[in-house]
Amino acid sequence: MKLFDLAYSIATENHGILTATEARANGIASKDLVRWVRLGRFIKCGNGVYKSTQYPYSEDDPYAIAVAQCGKDAYLCGESVIGLLRLMPVSVDTIHVRTPHRLRRKLPDGYETSAGKIGYVPVNIGGIMCQKPFDAIRECIPSHMGERLLQAAQTAYTTGHIGKAELEKLKEEITHAR
Repeated sequence: MKLFDLAYSIATENHGILTATEARANGIASKDLVRWVRLGRFIKCGNGVYKSTQYPYSEDDPYAIAVAQCGKDAYLCGESVIGLLRLMPVSVDTIHVRTPHRLRRKLPDGYETSAGKIGYVPVNIGGIMCQKPFDAIRECIPSHMGERLLQAAQTAYTTGHIGKAELEKLKEEITHAR
């Protein structure tokens, strides 16, 4: 298999995104990534994050790129999970990412990172690692309107992202938070 084919196959498993770390782990040198950017096969999205130009654009790309830029074990949380699942209208100006590792690199404006619990197991939603939808809605209770969160919880239940017991628990918590 040619190196580019390998790089593309890795990228297709992650919204068309390939990180320099993934590339190195698979024997792809940084100079190859630079060459593919110059040839227009990949676009550099940030420090060590590349998007294949052959992979179609998706509204979820900013979320996938944010998680990739925050490194291994990073995942979307809170309002950003609600936005990714389109459970209710949220601000897309800030993408919320949680990671158990200390980030030393400078991230682009619009990313808000917080420390995650070591050992927390996020879920894969459409190829993007995320906080569980139940936990994401619950986390937004103090900062969002109750009616909107009730609607988000109902939509999450209807789309199969949370179960009946979780829906009832969220309804109770949202109602008592008012």
